[in-house]
This record gives sequence, structure tokens and C-alpha cells, in this order.
Amino acid sequence: MSDVTRPDWKPHILCVDDEEGILSALRQQLSARFGRESYIEVAQSAHDALELMDELQREGEDLAVVIADQIMPGMKGVEFLEEVNRRSPQTTKILLTGQAGLDAVVSAINRAALNHYIPKPWDEPDLRLAVEGLLKQYKLSMENGQLVEDLKSKNQELGALNQSLESKVVERTRELAEANTRLAQLAVTDGLTGLYNHRHFHERLSLEAERSARSGLPLALFMIDVDHFKKYNDRHGHPAGDEVLRGVARLLSEGRRANDLVARYGGEEFAVVLVDTPKLVAAQVAEKLRQRIEQFPFLHRDTQPGGRVTVSIGVAALPDDAADAEALVRTADASLYRAKSGGRNAVVLAG
Repeated sequence: MSDVTRPDWKPHILCVDDEEGILSALRQQLSARFGRESYIEVAQSAHDALELMDELQREGEDLAVVIADQIMPGMKGVEFLEEVNRRSPQTTKILLTGQAGLDAVVSAINRAALNHYIPKPWDEPDLRLAVEGLLKQYKLSMENGQLVEDLKSKNQELGALNQSLESKVVERTRELAEANTRLAQLAVTDGLTGLYNHRHFHERLSLEAERSARSGLPLALFMIDVDHFKKYNDRHGHPAGDEVLRGVARLLSEGRRANDLVARYGGEEFAVVLVDTPKLVAAQVAEKLRQRIEQFPFLHRDTQPGGRVTVSIGVAALPDDAADAEALVRTADASLYRAKSGGRNAVVLAG
């Protein structure tokens, strides 16, 4: 292990996937953000990745982060990360997969001491934030280890400074705890808008649907899409489009009850879950949201159709329109499609 406190310290980030296109995308995105401070390595199989790990260990290099796909020929992602954890417990680990459900993720956390899970296809901001947090966590962990070793070997010589060093260890431990808290939040947060992400939305919706079925209380869902968003992006660029998405996220979150959920579903699409809310009441809330967004002075809104940035909203509810969470999403999405095909800037109720 090298001295992580040196200004020129550069750890390694290892990406493992059997698809060359995925590896190329990971290398490009990670190099753009972390290329100056880290070495980006790639391997197309678990076998090649373990050989590379052995080589790095022989050379005394630090492997800070491993990103591994779950579905690979030979050794699967979780099995590979188990081996990584056995060989290098301090290395932080990300599982990248488009197939794992919640049970599989929990199993991976238990088996391989997984630090983070990212669904495929991933959002680049989420990937950058996760890797940035894990690099900080790794460095803090290594610094902690170095401090502990220094305390063991120099206890007698540095007796007068012992209390100061112990304070540093406490501070480093506090920083590690804070980093872990931030990582837990990042795992459920959309990097662009700060809302809950797609995965957390489905987890919470399933739980709320089960609770609704047990209690008999209604549960409403909005599926929301920003109208003509591609035109806005094409005219004004993605940074301006990102500002619109952030603005819509803020407007959707204003006045939200503590138990309700606002999430970015993907792209320019959002979802809102209203607990203990009948469908007609939910429709009134949806209409207020539609009006609030229509009236907001977004930058360049005059270039949009009608001179406004607008949204279309599909509304569905349990138990009126569906029997479970999956059917509720399909029904609300169908209502959203009718709102879009009927002229946009509208609220359409299922049924």
C-alpha cells in the first residue's frame, strides 16, 4: 500500500464487464471526471480482473474502487466481488446490473460487503457521485489505517503527542461515518434533481401498495412528463434543459407531505406517490401542479409551444384502477400517454 497522504497519490479504479461497449462507456465517463486523480483500468472477465489485482498488489498499488457487472460468463459479478473482498477488504465495491432485484442486492451486500449498487442503464451523474464518495471513503479508511499503525509503532516515542493523534483518529472515524451516511443517501437519490431515483421509487411504491391493500386506504400515483422537452434541449442545450428539470423537481416538491414521494422516473419523466389519497382529490392536486409549472417563468419558455413550459400528467389510484404496484404504474403511464396524445398540458385520470 502506498502513502495516501502524498499529493501525487493516485489509486486505481477497475471496471469489469464482458461487453466492450459498456467498458468503453465506463472508461470514458470515469476518465473525464477522475482521470487526473486516478488510473482507470478495465477487464472483460473476472479472471482477467483478478490477475490485474495480483499485479497491482505486487507493485504496491492501491485498488480503491471495483465496478463489476453481475451477468458475466464464468464467475458472476457477486462471486467476483466476494473474491475481491477476500483479497482486498479495504477496496470499495460497486455492483452494476440490469437484472438484480432488491433481494439480490441485499444478498450481494451480505456476501461481498457491497458498498453500492447501480442499475443498468445508469445515470452518469449518479455514477460520478458514487465513485467520488467511494474514493473519499477509501482514502479516509487508508489514512485511518496509517494513523493506527503509526500509533502502534511510535507510542513510546510520541507519548506527548498521543492524545493529539487519538483526536485525529476520532475525527477520521467521524468523517468515515459521515461519508457512509452520504453514500446511503446517494444510493436512493437522483444526481441531477436531488429527488429520489427510479429504483427507490419502485421499492417505496411496492411497500405503499402493500400497506394500502392491508389498510384499505387509497393510494394515488402521478406519472408526469415535460412536454416538448427535446425541442427545448435542441434549441438551448442540455445545461439549460437540466435547469428546467431541476426547476420542475422543485415545483413538484413544494408543499409535499412527509409521507408522499416525489421521484425522477427517468429522462424528463417524474412520478409522485400520494398516500391515503382518493383519486378525485389526487386529480385536484395534479391540476394544481400542472398550473404551477405552466405559470412558472422558466428561462426561454417563450420559445416553447404556447410560450410556456408545461407538463402532462396521468393519474391512477389503488384500489380503483389497479390491484398492485406494477399494474398501477402501467395504468398511470397509459393515462399519461392519453394526456400526451390528446394535446399535452393536461391531467388525465385512469378510467
